[in-house]
Amino acid sequence: MKTGKELKIKNYKNYNVVFGSVNNKTSKAVYINISAWAEPLIESEINYTRVIKDLNKKIKQVIFNHLNTKVNNNFIKNNTIVDFDIRESGIRFGKRSFINCEITLYLDQEISINSEEMRFDLDEITNLLVKNVYENDKTFNFHNKKNLF
Repeated sequence: MKTGKELKIKNYKNYNVVFGSVNNKTSKAVYINISAWAEPLIESEINYTRVIKDLNKKIKQVIFNHLNTKVNNNFIKNNTIVDFDIRESGIRFGKRSFINCEITLYLDQEISINSEEMRFDLDEITNLLVKNVYENDKTFNFHNKKNLF
């Protein structure tokens, strides 16, 4: 059970984004949770196992590249957890499927989730993921709600 602080971010039209700390008192890790509803773009039969593995790999690669190229970084570079989840069995053309990605980043030092620096870092990673992975995906369109209503 997480006992930390959670901040809902409303900057993303098609995604539900939450930043949080795992423990509010002595914060050693923070997380980014990006959830959405994925709608397939292609009507023909596709191997969604491969598509999901590729999305997961792209997410990990974007995070890894960002943490390794950024000089001033509050995160332990080789210590991240990516939990990417979409149920492959329910994916069909014309039907939206829930997709959830939780990234846990471990901190070098204790920094409050409310600090400008931490929020900037988390927002930067989220922007990279949305622009480079989700928005560039040729298999799915992403929406923040299951239905239009």
